[in-house]
Amino acid sequence: MIQLISRPLPLFSILALASVAAAQGTEHDLRTTAKKGSSAYFVQSTKQEQAIDMDGQAMDMGNTVNYTVRITVADVSDKGALDVTVDILRVEGALVLPMMGEVAFDSAAGPAEDDGFGMSALGDAMASLAGKKFKATVSPYGKVEKVEGTTEILDAARKKGGQMGGQMLASSLTDQALESLVENAFGVLPDKPIAIGGSWTRIDNSKSGRTKANNKMELTLAKLDDTSFEIEAKGTVEKPEAPAPEAGEEDSPEMAMAREMMAKMKIKNGKIAGKLKVSRTDGFVVESTSSMAMDIEMPSPMGGGDMSIAMKTTTTTKRTTEEAATPKKKAADADKK
Repeated sequence: MIQLISRPLPLFSILALASVAAAQGTEHDLRTTAKKGSSAYFVQSTKQEQAIDMDGQAMDMGNTVNYTVRITVADVSDKGALDVTVDILRVEGALVLPMMGEVAFDSAAGPAEDDGFGMSALGDAMASLAGKKFKATVSPYGKVEKVEGTTEILDAARKKGGQMGGQMLASSLTDQALESLVENAFGVLPDKPIAIGGSWTRIDNSKSGRTKANNKMELTLAKLDDTSFEIEAKGTVEKPEAPAPEAGEEDSPEMAMAREMMAKMKIKNGKIAGKLKVSRTDGFVVESTSSMAMDIEMPSPMGGGDMSIAMKTTTTTKRTTEEAATPKKKAADADKK
C-alpha cells in the first residue's frame, strides 16, 4: 500500500506564491508617464488589401503606407493631458489600383516618375505629407481628444492628387489616419486602475474613407512588470446606423446615392485583434500590431448588381532611433561640415 505523505511547503515557497497571488490581484493605474520635453521616433506601417467582386468581375486593390514620425510632448496639464507635436519625417509605400497597376512613392527619393496616366500624382500626394507637422491633445489614457493643423496638410495633399487622388486616397487622407500616428505612440489605456487579467471595453466609430464602421473591442491587461506592460485586444466590426443628411446634402445626387448604398450595405465576419507593449519608464509604446478584417456587401456603384469586398487592414508600430529615422539628413549635415 502506497502511503501519501503531506509535507508543509517551505516558508520561502509560501511567500513566493503569496507574492504572485498578490501581484495578480493588485490594480495598477496605467495612465501615461510621458513627461514634458520627452520625444520618441516611430515607424508606423499600414497595409490594406481589398478583393473586390463587382458584377462578377474580380479586382484587387490596396495600399501600403509607412510613416516615420517624431512625437514630442510639448506640455502636460495639471490633469495629465498631453499637448504633443507630430513631425512627419518620411512617407513611403505603394498603391495598387484595379486595371491601373502599382505606383510606388517615397518622400526621401523625390517625386515619382510621371507615368502619363496620373498614377504618379497619387504617390506624390501621399509623399507630400512628409515634412509637415501638426499638434494634438491626448488624454492621460492615450485617447486623442483633438488635432490642430491637419486640415491644411490634408487639403494640400488632396489638391496635389487631383480629383482622382481625392477619391482613390479617401481612406488615407483623413484626420483619423493622422490621429492614428498619435494614438499608436501612446496606446489605448484603461481609464481606471486594473489588475493583470482585467478587461475593459472600447467602442470606436470609424469615419475613415467611405466605409463607416463601429469597432467594438475588449482589451485585457495581459502582462506587467517594472519596465513595461502589455495589452491584448479582440473585437468585432459592425455597421453603424446611417447618418442623417447634413445641411446642403439634400440636393446632392452623389450624397443621396452614397446614403442609399450605406443603408443597403452589410458587414459580415468583422473581426479585430491586436496587442501592444508600452514602456512604464517613458510612457511611449514600444511596439504594437493590430488587424481588422471584414466582408462588405453593397449595391454596385455601376448599377444593376451587387458588389462584395473582402477587406483586411494590418497596422504595426515600432520604436526607432533618430539616426535611423533621419539618415539622409545626417549625411547631408556631415557633408556641409
